[in-house]
Amino acid sequence: MSSGAPGSSVSDPQHAARLLRALSSFRQEGRFCDANLVLDGQEIPVQTNILAAASPYVRTKLNYNSPKNDGSVYKIELEGISVETMKEILDYIFSGQIKLSEETIQDVVQAADLLLLTDLKKLCCEFLEGCIAAENCIGIRDFALHYCLLHVHYLASEYLETHFRDVSSTEEFLELNPQRLKEVLSLEKLNVGDEKHIFEAVIRWISHDPELRKVHMKDVMSAVWVAGLDSTYLREQMMNEPLVREIVKECNNIPLTPPQQEEALLASFKPRGYSECIVTVGGEERVSRKPSAAVRCMCPLYDRHRQLWIELAPMSTARINHSVLSAEPNQTVVEMQMIDSIIPL
Repeated sequence: MSSGAPGSSVSDPQHAARLLRALSSFRQEGRFCDANLVLDGQEIPVQTNILAAASPYVRTKLNYNSPKNDGSVYKIELEGISVETMKEILDYIFSGQIKLSEETIQDVVQAADLLLLTDLKKLCCEFLEGCIAAENCIGIRDFALHYCLLHVHYLASEYLETHFRDVSSTEEFLELNPQRLKEVLSLEKLNVGDEKHIFEAVIRWISHDPELRKVHMKDVMSAVWVAGLDSTYLREQMMNEPLVREIVKECNNIPLTPPQQEEALLASFKPRGYSECIVTVGGEERVSRKPSAAVRCMCPLYDRHRQLWIELAPMSTARINHSVLSAEPNQTVVEMQMIDSIIPL
């Protein structure tokens, strides 16, 4: 064997896991612990070097108030975290695993946020994203905003906007305070198709506790796009529902206009859940310079953070030098000249 041969680097993939298991057993047995966490008057023995490595928050506390060499037990006081939650987090620090549930997720997120445990916070976000439903999307949306869980907030908002008709029948929606209700009803992207569904959601909310909520009637109704309400529908509702009569009487901006005037109003009304789009149809490919059958769409005002071109169903034939006419909301008429019929000059 040549003494000048270069060495080889080898590794044991189980080394870190074994080391953490040993350190975890020391913690559970109270061995080699040099500090106590103090939570709600109870103390939990910990190893400061492990805790400081995992939590920038604890590391900062130790840097500014380091343990004394006088034989006393160093204590780290934490507020806002329960003993049960902290034990779960300590197990996570040593194992990388934690059990999450809808009952515990809020406490774990709050603790992870305080301790600056970004990896744990990311796991909590993934869990919350899988929990979003009609019954809880408003609460998750508010919670995510408070703790800067931006992607969770985006998904919860998207679910609320897409499934508003289901959400508006849930207990969570009916228990909203007037200010929060108004904020939800003011969302421009609520995909309801017809403003009457927003109006009916307000009726359900007021009917849930009419004695206390009628005083907020006018304020809440200010979030309803009354220009999109059909006057015939309103008159029918007034005949069958006394509460609707009260609302129309109280809110003098609700139009009960003649049909011909109503058509003019609706023509200028932009429904919720819709956004202006840019659509490209066919044309010439940038690289190959060949005619294209592609149809693409982008909604620049819908999501400013994701201004992407979306591929739609392509045309059956590649076309160039053509015109496109939008005839109705659900129909596009294309008057075009196929490439095969173009005679080069």
